[in-house]
Amino acid sequence: MKKNLIALAVAAAIIAPVSAIAADNSNANTGPVVFGYAQITGSQQFGTGGSQGLVFGAHRIRLGFKGEAVPGVSYFFQYKWDGAWQSTPLNNTLGIGAIPGSSSGVQDAYINFAFIPEVQLQVGKFRVPVGLERTQYSGNNLLFIQRSMNQSLGANRSAGVMFHSPDLMNTGVYYSLGIFDNHSLDGNDAFNSGNVALPVGAGQTAVGGVLTNGSGQYLFGGMVGYKMGPLLNVELSGARAAAAKYTALPASKEIDSWNVGANGGLMGLKYMAEYSAVTSYQGIEGANAQDWYVALAANLHQMTLTPDWLDIEPAVRYESFRYRYGAFNSTLGNTTLGVNYYVNPNNPYAARVQLNYVIPNGGGAWRAVGSNSPASNGYLYNTLALQFQAGF
Repeated sequence: MKKNLIALAVAAAIIAPVSAIAADNSNANTGPVVFGYAQITGSQQFGTGGSQGLVFGAHRIRLGFKGEAVPGVSYFFQYKWDGAWQSTPLNNTLGIGAIPGSSSGVQDAYINFAFIPEVQLQVGKFRVPVGLERTQYSGNNLLFIQRSMNQSLGANRSAGVMFHSPDLMNTGVYYSLGIFDNHSLDGNDAFNSGNVALPVGAGQTAVGGVLTNGSGQYLFGGMVGYKMGPLLNVELSGARAAAAKYTALPASKEIDSWNVGANGGLMGLKYMAEYSAVTSYQGIEGANAQDWYVALAANLHQMTLTPDWLDIEPAVRYESFRYRYGAFNSTLGNTTLGVNYYVNPNNPYAARVQLNYVIPNGGGAWRAVGSNSPASNGYLYNTLALQFQAGF
């Protein structure tokens, strides 16, 4: 009897607090949810000289977690390993500084306060709200293996604060408005160069890990859009940053970028189009660039033309990128032909195979510039790429 009483007391001591916590939904926690994906890509470029051999490796690797700390407060963290190709970076912690183009680090880290759905506050490192494809398509659901060249005309990710709402008063209107460190923390865009001021100034910069001296220069970005169901989504966005205060010329006072885009689809047909422009490209006075593209895709399974085991999606994109600075004035046009195969139509981005071929036209000067061209994807021409993707 004494043993039974002891066992009952122990059970009560355990069950009572657990029951109390379960009944108190005010501190409910919906996470963390662990997620990630890997994209393994092989590519072959033709007609460029050199060995022209196959390059095979990890295009993108992501691992992160997200959840809700308490109702109205959520968190998101994502780490990246990118550009791990051939053998050297794989033997060097998946591409940390081994080969140009490889990188690893914190991709996103932010907290979102959504006590008022129409005026949510997001703080941390995340995408600056400029560009439809950049902000509304993550790396695992891109229609093509590479983003369009217009990704070099905006700001990528930065650290800052942003007010936003994904659906304002249930009208379909959404907006984002934020202030960030003066430059993008990720390269290959107009807001990341030596002519954009660093976030910290001279003098005392850190005390106990807290930054105490800023540069006085900031990046402002904003977006407004409207979603009318799956058929139409339109957005207008822009960003402005003060350039570094150089005494030597050329140096601009500010960098301005803006973008307008639309996407949507119905019954397996998909479309996307954008126009982007930037003045004082990377802070260089007189340098400017424009880009526009249109993309179409047809999911044959969603159109009931193929069975479940053959969920394929032909896609095509035409793009024109123009860069002007001094005597350099050139246009590069790329046509990307692609086909996507989804292993499971009910979970399309969990396992996918993509095949792309990029055909260039015009802009002979870009051939000499190569991978250092102003358009971060300008070097991707006469290239056949095959990508395998798996995620959870």
